[in-house]
Amino acid sequence: MTETKLRTWLSIFFMVSHVCILLLVVVLHLRRQLDDDEFTTTMGIMVPALSGLTTLAVSFAISMKDRKLFSARSARLSGIYVFAALLFPTAFVLMLFGLVLVRAMDTVLSFEQFKISLGAVETVFAAYTGKVMASLFGAREGS
Repeated sequence: MTETKLRTWLSIFFMVSHVCILLLVVVLHLRRQLDDDEFTTTMGIMVPALSGLTTLAVSFAISMKDRKLFSARSARLSGIYVFAALLFPTAFVLMLFGLVLVRAMDTVLSFEQFKISLGAVETVFAAYTGKVMASLFGAREGS
């Protein structure tokens, strides 16, 4: 896989995931599965981590406005790098979705356990995901 293709897929993945996760939380609030305090706390925990990562994706999308720049050749990446670049962001997003859905069932996690779980997932996976995203989308020499 080339670097441009991986960057494109991860950008789309993060932009769509960010919107879907936050919409899910809003829907749960509207359906009264999260009360006002739970809603604001959940958004307060999720938005900063998601926004930081999604900002990298949106910045890349904006930088690819020129089709020539987008279609320019890019380096082929090693399999292990592509695996890590896909594993950690996917695990991060799926765990966030999973925690929100489990909390919506209101039978497994108390809200206190949910908050702690969200914090733990964001601490562990956002750190790994951030490293991957920074290596793909961070500033480069001459950029």
